[in-house]
Amino acid sequence: MTDSKKPAPPAKPAHPTYRSEALFGHAKVVVIVHGGREYQLRITSANKLILTA
Repeated sequence: MTDSKKPAPPAKPAHPTYRSEALFGHAKVVVIVHGGREYQLRITSANKLILTA
């Protein structure tokens, strides 16, 4: 007997999801303004993300 059920579609993320390539493009730093303050989100030399005020 074969199971005719289709696999469930992937669940939608609970929060907006962005690929880092879409945010950074060819840059290594983007600026995020939150509460009137600027934060820098950068890609490190180890290819990690770090957020600083």
